[in-house]
Amino acid sequence: MELRYYMPRSDLRDYVRAYYFYSVDIASSETLCAELGNIRVILRGGGMLQMPGGQLEPSMSAFLLGPTLGSYNLMIEPKTAVFGVGIRPEGWHALFGVSAEELADKVIDLTAFAGGILMSSIEEIRNAETLAEMSAAADRYFVDQLNKRQAHIRQRYPVELANWLLDPNDLGLDALMEAMDVSRRQTDRLAKLYFGASPKFLQRKYRALRAADRIRAGETAWMNAAGSKFYDQSHFIKEFKTFIGVTPKQFIDNQARLIAQIQQMRVQSALQIPLASF
Repeated sequence: MELRYYMPRSDLRDYVRAYYFYSVDIASSETLCAELGNIRVILRGGGMLQMPGGQLEPSMSAFLLGPTLGSYNLMIEPKTAVFGVGIRPEGWHALFGVSAEELADKVIDLTAFAGGILMSSIEEIRNAETLAEMSAAADRYFVDQLNKRQAHIRQRYPVELANWLLDPNDLGLDALMEAMDVSRRQTDRLAKLYFGASPKFLQRKYRALRAADRIRAGETAWMNAAGSKFYDQSHFIKEFKTFIGVTPKQFIDNQARLIAQIQQMRVQSALQIPLASF
């Protein structure tokens, strides 16, 4: 298994969090935790995705995977290689003009969704010999998209919401509404537009992701990994498995090896990727 990252152009990093190359030699089945959206271009091979709701989706030659609201599984054919693009929450509106809620837990054919302009970029990516060349082709496409859509970007990205989700103290909704200076209904609307779900649901998701980060960093005591917002150990285990895909013990025992490798690569590559797993 090979996993490598490459950073986008500096002026794209509010919208695109990272490019990556992933390949396997043998057939495998991997668990992935709940994450933000991705674009994936299959360079060779293929496979299936089992989404959080249990439905099976074939991996199209190029597809858009919306933000996932629970763990999901990859079933990968031998000799598969993928070029991927991690989309930040701000990118849904700026690059595609769609609500993240519309695409949550969905797999969409990328060429049908984005139109013919993207097909030449996909072909350029497939003909590239290095991850740097693939990333440069993707950079050019996203810069073109931003230039075309700039006049249509009316909604200010809710930085306060992102900060609230990242806060390790698990602040209440009142604190979020005060920081954003909008109603409860507006906070829900903005959370679904950019992140695909309500603030309270997202807080559960990122609470579990933070716990997984602590475990990967070496924390083995469940109370320290969990933080203070879980009722008891059984509640922690249930939430962890919902969003990470395995129990904390299975995660410690490296039974979700791809998640662990993703997290480790982020550290080794000095990638600052908040609110993200891939």
